[in-house]
Amino acid sequence: MITFDEAFNIVNSTSIRVRSETVSVLNAMDRISYCDSISKSDYPTENNSAMDGYALSSGITSKVSAESLKLDIDNNVIYAGDTSRKSVNERAAIKIMTGGYMPEELDAVIPVEDANIVGNNLVITSPINPNKNVRRKGEDIKRGDVILSKNTKLTPETIALLVSCNVKKIEVYEKIPVSIISTGNEILSFNQKLRYGKIYNSNGIIAENFLSENGCIITENAVCKDNLADIKNSLLSAIENSKIIITSAGASFGDKDFIEEALGSLGFKIKFRQVKIKPAKPFSFGIIKKIPVFILPGNPMAFYTCLVVFVRQFIDNLINADNPTHIIKSRSSFEYTKTNKRREFIPARLYYKNGSIYSEIYKKHGSAMISSLGYMNSIVSIPENISEVHSDDLLDTYLI
Repeated sequence: MITFDEAFNIVNSTSIRVRSETVSVLNAMDRISYCDSISKSDYPTENNSAMDGYALSSGITSKVSAESLKLDIDNNVIYAGDTSRKSVNERAAIKIMTGGYMPEELDAVIPVEDANIVGNNLVITSPINPNKNVRRKGEDIKRGDVILSKNTKLTPETIALLVSCNVKKIEVYEKIPVSIISTGNEILSFNQKLRYGKIYNSNGIIAENFLSENGCIITENAVCKDNLADIKNSLLSAIENSKIIITSAGASFGDKDFIEEALGSLGFKIKFRQVKIKPAKPFSFGIIKKIPVFILPGNPMAFYTCLVVFVRQFIDNLINADNPTHIIKSRSSFEYTKTNKRREFIPARLYYKNGSIYSEIYKKHGSAMISSLGYMNSIVSIPENISEVHSDDLLDTYLI
């Protein structure tokens, strides 16, 4: 049995090749950019008005002092979205709406509420500065600028940025193909009727959804009986179709725990067996035909803890995802006595109080207890060398 740190380092020193693919930016949500993205246009794309008002040439107002200047108002109005370029005499003004493109001859805008209109004239009583109330072409982003760095997660905000800069496609890391194999005579698929002696495959469901949100595509989510041949057949399919294999249950030393035996018959090389953590002590890890295999315990909270603490970080490393917010520090709002020498992970809920983030652990926590799934938004970590947690202690906290 090895320590948490040893297991974590072994897992994350393992690597597999992850390719890139090009996708529409509209289909890039939650993907990780493979390279820098370059703007294909200026932003703004043209000089345009920052507000409703009257566009004019600032140059002819430079000598306005005691005597006012009267500018004829053009009969046209410029609206946002107008596709025709308007030419205006530089000694005239034209009404313009917010976002309307500025005629080339004009370089300033007087807001409607500040305009002094007499008849069909705009009366100017003081000089107007160039570019006043004008958003200049490329003042925010110039064509060719790097607008998104590589290894950035695509979000609603970053996708909006790409669209605004005329970027229609983006190169991203591929979604890593993952096979999930849940074992146990008691396991039912969700479309089957629940009956005595059976439980639903909640581990397969939580793994599929969790991994799909974290850079993976599920190629197989199988349920196997406690039968060596069935498990071996599912593993053969997983080896053929995936780059990561995750198994649920069958990881201990029971009479029907066949996972390691089935893997061993296919050339599996164990990296470690069992870890000094609670829950999930039976967690093991190894390689089969260059494919990492996470052998996770079947108890649901033990299984989920491994997904959050080990599997997610491994995937982030593969796709170079820059996610520093997975782990934060929270202040404990609880007292807790640890009765073992293992690193302990406890479901918790974070809240904000008096300028700090606090964590409150769930009242019932154990490897087989699932009620915390409806309460938790985090998992707190209590190191091996800590036996007592006191109120206001700082703890590493995994966001979920």
